[in-house]
Amino acid sequence: MVVLVDSKYFGKILRCTRKNQNMKTKDLAKMFHISVRQWHRYECGKEPIPENILITLFTRGFCMLRCKMN
Repeated sequence: MVVLVDSKYFGKILRCTRKNQNMKTKDLAKMFHISVRQWHRYECGKEPIPENILITLFTRGFCMLRCKMN
């Protein structure tokens, strides 16, 4: 899979979504089995988000939307 979007763009989406959902960085890092520092690097756009995390984020996001529709 190839994603042609800037890391800072996705990081901004992660941060805004996390804040909108009142989630803590610590909880998200734990959910994805990474360190808080690593999650912070993704949110700041310092490092590209790995494919496995992007797939999980999109899958869970679509599942949440589906649940809201029912």
